[in-house]
Formats: sequence, structure tokens, C-alpha cells
Amino acid sequence: MDQSERNRKRITELESSMMHLQNDYESLNEVVLENVQRLEKMRLIIERLESRLRASSESESERKAEDEVPPHY
Repeated sequence: MDQSERNRKRITELESSMMHLQNDYESLNEVVLENVQRLEKMRLIIERLESRLRASSESESERKAEDEVPPHY
């Protein structure tokens, strides 16, 4: 095998490796984007839950003992 053939073979192997790496990169990029979307959804859910919890806590603290109905009624 002469130098020219070795170089061609080497270039072909490098191109193949690069294609695999590019495919892996694209796959990882998709996973990262999906995770960003999931995290954003979770952040919104947590914000809503925190808001509901705050509202619930505020309404409970505003109630007076006289307004409460005894449990046996």
C-alpha cells in the first residue's frame, strides 16, 4: 500500500468518525432541548403550586376562631 492509499484510507476513517460524532452531537442536542422544555414546565408548575400555597396560607391566617364551625356540626 503506498502513501496515497494510506492517506485515502485515513481520510475515509476520519470522515466516518466525524459523521458518527456529528450524529451523537445531534442526538445529545435533542436530549438537552427536551430537558430544557421539561425543566421549564416543572418551573411553571412549581410557581403555580407556590402561589396556591401562599394564597391558602394567607386565607387561613385571615380566618378568625369565631368564624370556624365546630367539627360536630
